[in-house]
Amino acid sequence: MSLVEVLGTAQDAGVPHLGCRCGNCAAARADPRRARYASAVRLNVEDAGRYLFDATPDVRFQTVDVPDGVFLTHAHLGHLTGLSYFGRESVDADELPVYATPGLGDVIRNNEPLRSLVTDRNVEVRSVTDGDPVALEGTSVTPIRVEHRESLPTGTLAYRIDGPNRSLLYVSDVDALTAHSESLIRDVDVALVDGTFWSRDEIDRVDDVPHPTVRSSMEVLDGVDTEVLFTHLNHTNPLLDPTSDARERLESAGFRVAERGDVVEL
Repeated sequence: MSLVEVLGTAQDAGVPHLGCRCGNCAAARADPRRARYASAVRLNVEDAGRYLFDATPDVRFQTVDVPDGVFLTHAHLGHLTGLSYFGRESVDADELPVYATPGLGDVIRNNEPLRSLVTDRNVEVRSVTDGDPVALEGTSVTPIRVEHRESLPTGTLAYRIDGPNRSLLYVSDVDALTAHSESLIRDVDVALVDGTFWSRDEIDRVDDVPHPTVRSSMEVLDGVDTEVLFTHLNHTNPLLDPTSDARERLESAGFRVAERGDVVEL
């Protein structure tokens, strides 16, 4: 049996967001149950181990033990910096396999403080390429290149996970819900999809941080058979409030917000 567990559902900087006093952040500070960790999932494969997708700054809250491997999507804050917790200052892991694009692997190998993880043999970087699956005892993980704004030209990946009975797509960061992304979503049983913003008027620099809005994604995916859960929510997103009109509209349309602790059997 294989299953995917949701470990976090917020944009890279989490909720509450540093320096913000909006309603969502104030609510999360007042009630820790409203706080959200950065987007990540864990794949549990019977007889093959546990694999983390994205190494977030919240990793020490998201998992107790060192996983059997880490699949990285790209080089942004919420998806990479948690690797540091596998180093000597923390758990001092022993050659933890880290799967990444060749470009991101070079960044890790050649730049401190991540380079020390390699030289100290805390991690072992393994390259993955677009469309080439990694086999894990009856379950496969296929990296798929997607378009996303990048601080470093290392490439951004979505991951398709095929279990014995069902399939899941983890696509937490994209610039737009293109025809390619839409086809990837429609081709699986369950999809965790970039839901950073509900609408384009949430922040005044939305063009600098392009993401598909949930409202536009709902239109594109109307009538889809795939179970769609939105993740990677920005602290400004009204979907964070379970009593909001946005949440009602989303759920009435047949979609859901991913929640920490959600489990999908594959």
